[in-house]
Amino acid sequence: MKYKNFTTAVYCTVSDVNAIRDLEAFDKDFAHITNHVNVDKVYLEYYRSDQWCTKEHMLEVKDFFNKKGIKTSGGITTCGSGGEGFASFCYSKQEDLDKLKKAVELCAETFDELILDDFYFTNCRCEACIKAKGSRTWTDFRLEQKLDASKNIIMKTAKDINPNMNVIIKYPQWFEYYNETGYDPINEAKLFDSIYTGTETRNPEYSQQHLPKYLGYFVMRYLENAAPGRNLGGWFDPFDCNYNLSSYLEQGYLTLFAKAKEVTLFCLGALRKHGPWRLMAPSIGEMFKECDEYLGYLGNPVGVAAYRPMRARGENDLHSYLGMCGIPFEPCFEYPENAKTVFLSEGAAADGDIVSKMNDTMLAGGDCIVTSGFVKKLGKAFGQFVNITVTDRKAIVKEYAGTNNNGINLNGSVPGKEPVMIPQIDYCTNDIWELAGGYASFNNFPIVLRTKYGKGHICVVTIPDNMGDLLNFPAAVLNVIRGLFMKDLPVKLMGESQIQFFAYDNDTFILRSDLPYNEGVTLQVKEGIKSVKELMSGREFKIDDHGQVSLQLMPMMNMLLKIE
Repeated sequence: MKYKNFTTAVYCTVSDVNAIRDLEAFDKDFAHITNHVNVDKVYLEYYRSDQWCTKEHMLEVKDFFNKKGIKTSGGITTCGSGGEGFASFCYSKQEDLDKLKKAVELCAETFDELILDDFYFTNCRCEACIKAKGSRTWTDFRLEQKLDASKNIIMKTAKDINPNMNVIIKYPQWFEYYNETGYDPINEAKLFDSIYTGTETRNPEYSQQHLPKYLGYFVMRYLENAAPGRNLGGWFDPFDCNYNLSSYLEQGYLTLFAKAKEVTLFCLGALRKHGPWRLMAPSIGEMFKECDEYLGYLGNPVGVAAYRPMRARGENDLHSYLGMCGIPFEPCFEYPENAKTVFLSEGAAADGDIVSKMNDTMLAGGDCIVTSGFVKKLGKAFGQFVNITVTDRKAIVKEYAGTNNNGINLNGSVPGKEPVMIPQIDYCTNDIWELAGGYASFNNFPIVLRTKYGKGHICVVTIPDNMGDLLNFPAAVLNVIRGLFMKDLPVKLMGESQIQFFAYDNDTFILRSDLPYNEGVTLQVKEGIKSVKELMSGREFKIDDHGQVSLQLMPMMNMLLKIE
């Protein structure tokens, strides 16, 4: 039975396709997936790592799936062989350009759609690339080189053969490093017919790719805003998820919570019955059924406008760590001029006009929330707003305090989970106010600063040297930070870290706990809200005299709520 709110696909690598010889035996094997997942489409790969599929065999496999009512599209993975780590094509060598052209020709002759797997980047530094680069930076060289290959080889070849071809570029989840490896979502989104999003999160602590959990949601929304309406789906795999089956399912949840139109499972060979990931297909199938029951009740995703321009670098993964602290984001490539609250991490300082844009936001009554990294990167230019300096000195804080009088006094002492190293910020007392601070030996240091500017506010959040230490801040500090970010939302989350919060424009929202134990949280609702109900069951939760609702969350489970 088809899902009502999304479609699903399975990616078949060229080795998967070439392994399909006995169609009757394969049909029984493929049933391990289709018995649990309704498969609408398969992507059939022609090329990867110098391995090809013949056109004759591809047509036979395509016919097999089409007869089962499953759509088929082509796939290409532009990775080379050998090298250190993942080896990309060299776009300075005619040999690799010829391979790319041949693969596109085969897809265009066989299918009406092709997708480029997220190996369509370049990390080559061979002698030919060094010579071709000249005096340009590696980023400029690779962006120009890739855009030329995209336009004159991929798109021209595909459209010359099949003018109706839908050519999709799939982006990886590591969006902070796109430019360095030749990915250009702004210009490529104008060139390609459609885009696709990698939403893998893997093991957030031990994977070399540094993938905090909230990333799967954030990058999906980020790329949706790069090509509105043309981001066709999200794609993830089971690799590095063996430590916890819920970690695999979470990739699916975050992809669908971000309102992906399609979900692609990578890959056929990994999900078949015989192998270490055989449990993934049954489990993801149940998750798809569950999500399909309620996705139609959710509106469009909303959150704090998080501006990260095309050439941004710095404080990578910060948005995902803050997302794991219960702050919902709506990321954007362009500065959100009409947003009431704008979040600017270090990467936003790459925008040469950022000071004037911030000035306009706050003069109009909006708030700009910036990080210590942003302040340091902007340097003297930040003096337009307030005299703050992020020094090279460090402090290790173990206890924290907030304020109940807008920073005139700090109150009490709350222990953190672990000692945290933070940069020391120099600021002028009585000119800007400390809303939360960290205690060290006979001293304290600001965690949250705020002051009026025009009709709005400028707010500074101190980011620990290890961003993961944000999860070690106590609830008392996180509640202050959330108060800045979530002031425009009808509901604010209060509680520990590792509770994710997803908001939608029809007053529905989702809470998801990544904690390994049951945990109570509090919702602070705005005046005028009469009820908080569980979305599917209709169970109503009491709002107390302080406008708060107490909830209990279970590990790795979702709670869907609606306010009225």
